[in-house]
Amino acid sequence: MGAPARIPQGALKQVAHYLGAIDATERELRDALVLVAERHERNYELSHGATTLAIWSTDHLHWLKELTPTYGTAPYEHAALLRSALLGGTRVGVVGELADACDLAALVQHAEMLWTVIVQGARELHDDTLLDVASRARENSRRQLAWLRTIVEHEAPDAIAIVPDQSGQIATSLPKRPTSVASIPDPIWGSLAAAALLLVVGLLGVLVGLPWLVPSLGPSAVLLAVTPAHPTARPSNTIVGHAGGMVSGFAAVAVLGAATAPTVLGDHQLVPVRVAAAVLAIGLTVGAGFLLRASHPPAAATTLLVALGSIATLEQGLVVLAGVVILTGVGEFLRELRRQRVTPGERMAPRRSVLEQRLRGG
Repeated sequence: MGAPARIPQGALKQVAHYLGAIDATERELRDALVLVAERHERNYELSHGATTLAIWSTDHLHWLKELTPTYGTAPYEHAALLRSALLGGTRVGVVGELADACDLAALVQHAEMLWTVIVQGARELHDDTLLDVASRARENSRRQLAWLRTIVEHEAPDAIAIVPDQSGQIATSLPKRPTSVASIPDPIWGSLAAAALLLVVGLLGVLVGLPWLVPSLGPSAVLLAVTPAHPTARPSNTIVGHAGGMVSGFAAVAVLGAATAPTVLGDHQLVPVRVAAAVLAIGLTVGAGFLLRASHPPAAATTLLVALGSIATLEQGLVVLAGVVILTGVGEFLRELRRQRVTPGERMAPRRSVLEQRLRGG
């Protein structure tokens, strides 16, 4: 057992890429399984099964640690992007359970494919340790997928052929812990969290007498509240995104000599040089976001405020960035609050139970 004595440098980087990819995917999968276990606590089979599958993903993460000294890892955002597109909205009754099972299957399938890539690569590199870990993990992924397929096959007849009792379906979908932040339905949480973020920034701005609440904070607040799992909602993306958008806006205005041109919101005029500045600034903002790995689409609004003349001085820009920092700080607190999930088994077990240690890697 063990890695071969000589591995080409290019191969090391490629394996590191795929190890980073599977590590990120297994983490997202584990968290998604915990979410489903909590969300459907009243369905014992689904909740208990999802918890077991989450433990398997935690095991995979432990196994991956054996490979890091040899190959290392590389960043991988696709897993978070995929996860952020899944499991959203309000999932009610059998239809909601089926939707969650199908979404989980998409994540598991992605993990199984990545493990397959690593298995094939390990064979080519003649790395017995890598092959052993990847083969065992791939087999578990296939078992996870098979279990989800069984859930779908078992519940599909009820979802399709039986007219549901709406009141009963809603009752079975209500969380057992209605006070848990994680149990609040997405439409309600998104509305309240976005409003709360803007309220905090606005009140603090009023108290200190500074205009911290600007239009570009609205899209950021919605993003943080509605899609807390999305990579672009991370604090670094939010702050760097808005800062980069502001720098891009000022750079475009300077390059095109648009500083003295009429402003759109102040003078109610749109002149060609302002249009050119807006176009150039948006291009720079998007490019900077990719280069810095800090894409944050709402930052484009800050870019336009600068390019079109609403933010004209460095002092005004710093005031806006202060509002962004406050929004980000409060938003990160709400994001973490929202993302904290605990399986029913963990709640019922004593602290530091075997289940908690297996699931959380303790």
